[in-house]
Amino acid sequence: MKTIRTLATATVFGFAALPVLAQSMTLHKDPNCGCCTAHAEYLRENGFEVEIRETYDLATVNKEAGVPLGQQGCHTAVVDGYAISGHVPADLIKRFLEEKPEGAIGLTLPGMPMGAPGMGDDPEAQLDVMLIDAEGVSHPYPAE
Repeated sequence: MKTIRTLATATVFGFAALPVLAQSMTLHKDPNCGCCTAHAEYLRENGFEVEIRETYDLATVNKEAGVPLGQQGCHTAVVDGYAISGHVPADLIKRFLEEKPEGAIGLTLPGMPMGAPGMGDDPEAQLDVMLIDAEGVSHPYPAE
């Protein structure tokens, strides 16, 4: 009943008083990879709802998601229809999801770079996050 009253009050005054829901994603990872689990926890700490799906066939997950060979991270998440491959920082994922760049299918941080979230968590680490376009071509995605 309280929620209905809050919603009615919000409607009368013209603002949304409802809590913001966490963005949910499905993260596909190798069952034996601890850094992927660490990255999932980092994403949860940064406001994402993360469901982990373990698989020994990340190649198929990446192919279906459109992540090109040579640009794959050690795990791949799907969020709001986009692919997020590797240890991409949460702030870049959030910005990408807000911007929804035209023609983009996702972001990738290829490999397992030291210092990335889940790989040492060094805020000073130089991370070369790439935007993947619909043609499967990667372009730098700047940290701003």
